[in-house]
Amino acid sequence: MATPAQIANDMAAQAAYWHGRDRRLGVAVACSDAARQIRAHLAGERVDGRTWGGLHRRLLNLENHTFCRSHHIDQNLTRARLALEELRRQADRR
Repeated sequence: MATPAQIANDMAAQAAYWHGRDRRLGVAVACSDAARQIRAHLAGERVDGRTWGGLHRRLLNLENHTFCRSHHIDQNLTRARLALEELRRQADRR
């Protein structure tokens, strides 16, 4: 199982790959936002609910999109979403 830091690095690499390749769906933006939020959680920063909810919704929509499934990025998006959910749960317990 990958650590949240590894998932953040993977999302940053995905964002670099998709930058300029996909403008319609915004895969690169979602990946870079996921990496940024994971790193913010790991640094102990509070992420407001509206920002978290918006990214969570975008990740869910992209996971189920045919383009992402056919390019096999859906597993990475799911892994990032699950990591964010777990980090959010841990932050709420503090």
